[in-house]
Amino acid sequence: MASSDSAQCWCVYLVASTVTKRTYVGKTNSPVRRLRQHNGEVKGGAKATRTGRPWEFAIIVYGFADEVQALQFEWAL
Repeated sequence: MASSDSAQCWCVYLVASTVTKRTYVGKTNSPVRRLRQHNGEVKGGAKATRTGRPWEFAIIVYGFADEVQALQFEWAL
């Protein structure tokens, strides 16, 4: 049986702070929503990105079939 994630395309991203030299790597199936979370526009986001706002995408790697593949790449990156 296929999971509900099977229809979603996962990506791994690197965001960079526009005010510091910090970066953050993450995975998501909704990059626009995730960036808004990191920037505090909507609820969520990582605690590590509360400082350094605003953030912008530096790299987005698309095409992972499932969350596990994206997570493995995130860890390697």
